[in-house]
Amino acid sequence: MLVALASAKGSPGVTTTARVMASVWPGGAVLADADPAGGDVAFVARSAQGGGPLDPDRGLLSLAVEARRGVEGVSLDPHLQVTDGGLPVLAGIARPDQVAGMGPVWPAVGSVLAAHPGDVVVDVGRLSVGSPVLPVVAAADALVLLVRPRVEAYAHLRERLAWLASLGTAGAFPSVGVAVLTDARDSRSSRELADLLAHSGLAVPVIGTVAEDPRAADVIGGRKDRPVARSLLVRSVRQLTTVVRSVRVDARDRGALR
Repeated sequence: MLVALASAKGSPGVTTTARVMASVWPGGAVLADADPAGGDVAFVARSAQGGGPLDPDRGLLSLAVEARRGVEGVSLDPHLQVTDGGLPVLAGIARPDQVAGMGPVWPAVGSVLAAHPGDVVVDVGRLSVGSPVLPVVAAADALVLLVRPRVEAYAHLRERLAWLASLGTAGAFPSVGVAVLTDARDSRSSRELADLLAHSGLAVPVIGTVAEDPRAADVIGGRKDRPVARSLLVRSVRQLTTVVRSVRVDARDRGALR
């Protein structure tokens, strides 16, 4: 299963949520860093081999080089690195010129990620019109958009969902859901957002919340060192993961947002 995580605007915890989701995924999952604005994983994660930094040239960049020759026989495995926590990751791109050079290869990257025999959680960053990672999103089984409970954030989300709906009518596209990044005690925001989307004629479910947990986020981001397995952040993402894993897209149904 290939799951894409994105935002409509800003940085509402997509990278942190993606890393936690891949870490708590039952049976394990690969974390792919495909944010075209620049990947973070290679900078904050440490390698399981000696605890040094990850190799920025081994990951999305090396996969793109191989995929230029065609995707037949291309495996994701040689391009993965394992972090000191045991998480297999596909390190992202660091420089803007590398992103520009990957333009024609994104569809091939999406195909390789989707064909991986295991589950993959991919961080695609901010999703906008003209985003180079759209082929990766289109190859996914599920797309989860994260949003903070703010008026302006909801406005951008609504516009982005309407745009995605138009893409869905043109061909295969993943199931789409929304998760709200908010206080763990906040249950009202999800209900209000669901009502707003329904009133706007957008048949996109609000599938859960991600707890606003700065301390745990600092650990995931490599800024602090403390146990987080029982944190509000990890527990909320674990619940969200259960919902996401229930999505199994029938090829005949792809193209409808539901």
